[in-house]
Amino acid sequence: MGPLNLNNLIVLKTFLYFIQNIFMDIDTKGGVVEQEILRDLFDISKEEIERFVKEEEKSVVLDFEKIKNYLDPETLDLLLNEPENFFKQLSIYFTERLQRQTIVRIKNLPPELRYIRIRDVRSEHKDKLIQIEGIIKISSEVRPYIVKTKYMHEECGGEFWIENTDFIIKKPTKCPVCGGTKPRFIEEGHETIDIQRLFIEEPADQIEKGEQPAQITIMLKQDLCEPKMERKTLPGVRIKVFGILKELRSMNFKALLELYVDAVYIETVDKDIEDIQISIEDENKIKELAKSGDILNLIAQSIAAGLYGKQYDHIKKAITLQLVSGGKRRSGVDERKNLHILLVGDPGVGKSKLLRYIASIAPKSKYVVGITASSVGLTASVRKDEILKGGWVLEAGALVLTSGGIVCIDELDKLDIEEMQSLHEAMEQQTITIDKANIHATLRTEASILAAANPKFGRWDNMKGIVDQINLPPTIINRFDLIFVLIDEPNEQQDEAIVSEIIKGIQEEERPALDKELIRKYIIYAKKIEPTWTNNALEIVKQFYKELRSRSSRESIPITARQLMSIIRLSEASAKIRLSPVVTEDDVNLAKELLIYSLREVGINPETNKLDIDIIMSGISSTQRQKLSKITDIIRDLQKDFPDGVPLSEILNESKKYNFEENRVKEVIDKLLKDGYLYETGPQKYKVV
Repeated sequence: MGPLNLNNLIVLKTFLYFIQNIFMDIDTKGGVVEQEILRDLFDISKEEIERFVKEEEKSVVLDFEKIKNYLDPETLDLLLNEPENFFKQLSIYFTERLQRQTIVRIKNLPPELRYIRIRDVRSEHKDKLIQIEGIIKISSEVRPYIVKTKYMHEECGGEFWIENTDFIIKKPTKCPVCGGTKPRFIEEGHETIDIQRLFIEEPADQIEKGEQPAQITIMLKQDLCEPKMERKTLPGVRIKVFGILKELRSMNFKALLELYVDAVYIETVDKDIEDIQISIEDENKIKELAKSGDILNLIAQSIAAGLYGKQYDHIKKAITLQLVSGGKRRSGVDERKNLHILLVGDPGVGKSKLLRYIASIAPKSKYVVGITASSVGLTASVRKDEILKGGWVLEAGALVLTSGGIVCIDELDKLDIEEMQSLHEAMEQQTITIDKANIHATLRTEASILAAANPKFGRWDNMKGIVDQINLPPTIINRFDLIFVLIDEPNEQQDEAIVSEIIKGIQEEERPALDKELIRKYIIYAKKIEPTWTNNALEIVKQFYKELRSRSSRESIPITARQLMSIIRLSEASAKIRLSPVVTEDDVNLAKELLIYSLREVGINPETNKLDIDIIMSGISSTQRQKLSKITDIIRDLQKDFPDGVPLSEILNESKKYNFEENRVKEVIDKLLKDGYLYETGPQKYKVV
């Protein structure tokens, strides 16, 4: 292949001509025409050229779509199959004429020319220009990379440079000045450039059914690592990469070569689940389903059809709404539109099966198990870079990688403390902030969470509160919009129905009402809808909130603004699943039904038999809080007579005046000790801290 014929690239000459004359009046006909060509082909403003001339920009970015008509077949072949030669020659061309080092880059390569899925990248593409797309999973620090080293030959005093390739420092064996090979070559200096490593994986819309996302390394160099590029290189960001496929010898297996992309240009792709295109045929099917009038039940019945029982009815409806989520917030008060659902219950009731099924039908999803999630990170983690030694990498966890989708977390109660703390921000603010080892970043975690947890003592006890039964802090529990309890208890009528369904499934092939692929497409379509509210629907929400708040007393508070936002999200999701442009009274009534059902399972104060949101918000009912306060006051008053510690018998006697049961008083004392409000001065003797 011969050298690049620059005479055919008229536009490049025009570009240079415009730079050289930017501060001059170009009044000739040719000058005006050339400026028009430049603006048409490059969309370059005078201000951008000024920045380039002032050396604020280090590279020239060519838009393939705009210069393709100026490329002859020979030049196009060189660009695609010998891109390093192409960019090297153009760089020399610009550098000589502009009197400074200039990098040449290219963007908007047509997909039909060289677009490749990450999983389809092969050695046959080595050294060729390709285009790939993916979500950043790992982003390293920017590090200096030695591109060439200066040596002096001790024998003749000759100085020379050696270029390094493939991240290997090359040592001289022969002096190019005198031809000698002895005695020593002394390193005198080196030239470096900035380099950054990204690790990207295939986006959800490019993954076929049952496939795991493929991954590949991207290397960014020079101005692609500048601070202004930081937004484009954060984990969780979807990018399009134009680059040259290269190989690197494996660190562990010397005979193996690892492929990576040496990026020429990168750009962000603002594409999410809602942007996935649905065919006209599928759209017609989806609209027909919506007209059935009971699409919510139809999808709910198709979810994990092998799980039977009345207790699943509300859960499956709620999860169906979770898959489409609420609408975008307009007030700015509460930006979260995603719904979070927690399943708590006895072993063997099908929680894991349900989570796995949802992960298999959701358009963008991940299934993780709490006991192993911390090894990769549910939110994000910072660790040592194994390839760029001495540096650090920021690795995205499941919530970042599935932003816009759903994460199914099994055994949430087994999550380690550090990951649990990270969930606070991720669930409510929908971001995760990293500030560690010179890495400072805020990542998006706009994902819904469907989680499952097991009771601490094996089985669920209706007489105890949720906080006492699962190993989760109240601050995490109260971030869930809905909490459902699954109890495995004998019920003759229900057991008969379940057995009948199981036997029927054995005798006949079990067929859900809707197949997974159709459900997935329906969800994608429904997520695009942004419903508005009717006045009647808003009035029902308002009255419902006021009515429940009016029932609050010293004994219980039934609802807070947090549950109000849950009703709004659920109502909007109900409208979306119906493909309705407006939220109606029926949507709000469904949201109310699901919320009350959830609260009655975990928010009932057993002492008053009333809804008490404090049980979920803080783990202590309003009546328990009053008892804690009163017992503390009793001990504080008795300390005047018992300065060395108040005996338990005295506390119990004084508590009888308030009709406190002995067992309840002991429970309160144990809790006060555990929380650090009391301390023990001797056997069954207590003082207030």
